[in-house]
Amino acid sequence: MSLRDLALKNKDEGKKGQRRKGRRLTSKESKNIKRRGYDAERSLVRKLRSLGFKAVRVPSSAPSSEPLPDVFATLDDGLLAVEVKASTGDRVYFSSNQVKKLFEFLEIFSTYNKKVALLAGKFPYKWVFKQVKEIDDYVLHRNESGNLRLKHLFKR
Repeated sequence: MSLRDLALKNKDEGKKGQRRKGRRLTSKESKNIKRRGYDAERSLVRKLRSLGFKAVRVPSSAPSSEPLPDVFATLDDGLLAVEVKASTGDRVYFSSNQVKKLFEFLEIFSTYNKKVALLAGKFPYKWVFKQVKEIDDYVLHRNESGNLRLKHLFKR
């Protein structure tokens, strides 16, 4: 659920017959969640660049219907589309809609021979990466090792 969805639910909270589950996020908590995500995206871009990738963060302030990944990178004839989530908890969730947008983005670039859709979870002191090959809901856990190493992604 996006922050926008939470805000809309909070707005509809006062309607008769509807009850909101969970607690309401304060403005400060909402900003901290967003900042943690932005920081993780910038950190991943630095990490990719240090490994020789040409990488950029795609700044989008709200969920959109456009197929834009959080980060995309190229190396030789390879294109990488990454959805990034950051958490202080034990897991991060990726919806099938987010994964679908990664594949839609990769389809746009026919000139690249190697295309990889990647999910990245940033936990305190640890990254977990998972390459995905099909559209589905995914969960990355803090204690899992993931299924790849970035430096081996596009072997030369």
